[in-house]
Amino acid sequence: MSRALFVLQGGGPTAVINATLAGIAETAGTEFDQLCGFRHSFECRTENPVLDLTPILDFSARSQLQLLAGTPGALLQSSRMRVEEKHLRSMLDILRKSGASDLIGIGGNGTLSVLARLHEFAESEGYPLNIIGAPKTVDNDLNGVHAAPGYGSAARFVAMAVRDYDCDFKAMSSFDNVTILETMGRNSGWLAAASILLKRDEDDSPHIVLLPEQPFDEGAFLKQVDECFSKYGRVFIVTNEMLSNTDGDVVGEAVQSGPRDGLGRVLYSLSTGTGNYLANLIWTRLKLQARCLRPGNLGRAMSFCQSDPDRSLALAVGREAVKVLLAGDRCRHMIAINEHLQLSAQSLNLAAGEKPLPGYFLHTDVPFQVSDTFKQFAAPLAGEISPLFNARNLKA
Repeated sequence: MSRALFVLQGGGPTAVINATLAGIAETAGTEFDQLCGFRHSFECRTENPVLDLTPILDFSARSQLQLLAGTPGALLQSSRMRVEEKHLRSMLDILRKSGASDLIGIGGNGTLSVLARLHEFAESEGYPLNIIGAPKTVDNDLNGVHAAPGYGSAARFVAMAVRDYDCDFKAMSSFDNVTILETMGRNSGWLAAASILLKRDEDDSPHIVLLPEQPFDEGAFLKQVDECFSKYGRVFIVTNEMLSNTDGDVVGEAVQSGPRDGLGRVLYSLSTGTGNYLANLIWTRLKLQARCLRPGNLGRAMSFCQSDPDRSLALAVGREAVKVLLAGDRCRHMIAINEHLQLSAQSLNLAAGEKPLPGYFLHTDVPFQVSDTFKQFAAPLAGEISPLFNARNLKA
């Protein structure tokens, strides 16, 4: 009797989300006769909701899987819509018609929570369903996951963007006074913190790192900007895309007029933005010319910034998801990742909530900075990065 495995990709893509799909296909080839992908995650659109991935199960397709593992974006296309019972029912109907009882969902907080709901819905309908959640996120804010596939590559992008643009900034420091890089990461500062990975000396960028885990004090911030400019002749600031002030209000909320996503959340990345708000604040109060850089989704979409350790982890998660699926019966698990990057199966409920950047990664002596302890955590995930020429070796 033929056995079909279904897979979906939810939420924002990462540079290595397709590597997890490749790992699934590679391992499923010996146990499943069909591999099917839900297009646009849980949306189950009426026209062609399923993509037949069976050809990549064949052993002869291994070279294609290698290409897939290195391709950014989401092959199956994703979604951020609010999932209702009608969507769960449509998905279950497709699985039932295909005689399939196995599903792997690749995604972050929202996707994993909906997978748990789908399992409960299938049980209420009396349909046997095995579900495995394969974690991914550039934000690294998943509980039960020490390092999420996708984070290492995005962290690598941020670290390289700060180091490399600072070379341009130094060359133009007689014109630009302040550069602000705004990173992704709605409620957690894991990506903004990655900006320090290539900082070696006090003069190196970034000089200020703003994180949602630290309430934003406008007065203290402007004082630090002024002091850094006096000391270095330029100021490189990295800010999370969303900050809260000491009263708990969103910084610059009055000018954040962006649209809302399918979950009803304000898309700050499509509004004026925190970085631009800060640039205007610095010009208004300190009369320093500030430039804001907002790479946005580029940070998760550049194949050249794909981290080798990150891709390897994503592949391993895909392989492990299939193994756990085959070992279970009506299971509802996610692949957990510990501090040694060892994989295990735990309840999908483990992923509930968001994991902030821990306090021990924040610098206690220097304001608006991240500690070297964070480098020890994140550097292995970002992978080896080639050094640049060091102008300090030259004499004036």
